[in-house]
Amino acid sequence: MRRSEHLWHRLHRYGLATEFSAVWVDRLELDELARRVGADFRQARRRNRDELAGEVFDVRDATVIWADRLTDDWLQIIEFRGHACSGALRELSAHGGRAVSVGWGLNGVRDLRYVSDGYSTTLFSVTVPGERYGNAPDSLDPLAEGLMFDIDDTSWTTDPQLPPDWPAFAEWSEWMEKSAR
Repeated sequence: MRRSEHLWHRLHRYGLATEFSAVWVDRLELDELARRVGADFRQARRRNRDELAGEVFDVRDATVIWADRLTDDWLQIIEFRGHACSGALRELSAHGGRAVSVGWGLNGVRDLRYVSDGYSTTLFSVTVPGERYGNAPDSLDPLAEGLMFDIDDTSWTTDPQLPPDWPAFAEWSEWMEKSAR
């Protein structure tokens, strides 16, 4: 399996390959994160990945948010069928903080956004990483050194762990993208 597909396969296996936004925020506690995005975490409870997958499927039209401490400094938020957290990067990074977001939607992977102290620092398409925008478009370069973007690699089509319907979806998605131009 291609390393670039590993995360998608894990998400798919646990039923989490739906539309989602992933956000990482530093120097915030969960209650402050909830306040800044207008979420009510009072009814939140811990879930394992199977329980989370069940909730994502059971709650069809509502947003489901998973949030927890990733390190001493960083929180990780994954929001299924919603954009409150990824749309609040300025608020989440205000007063000297930092926030990063990326996501997956109907049309594929979303842009990577890095915001520091409330200002858009770096923005680029994961599929076209050479075109960057923001106040400091190259600010993530030291962290990205050595990463390989294997967009033209088609070896994934023969991956034995690939879900049976994925090649047809990929072909349809490519056709939709070309038709939209």
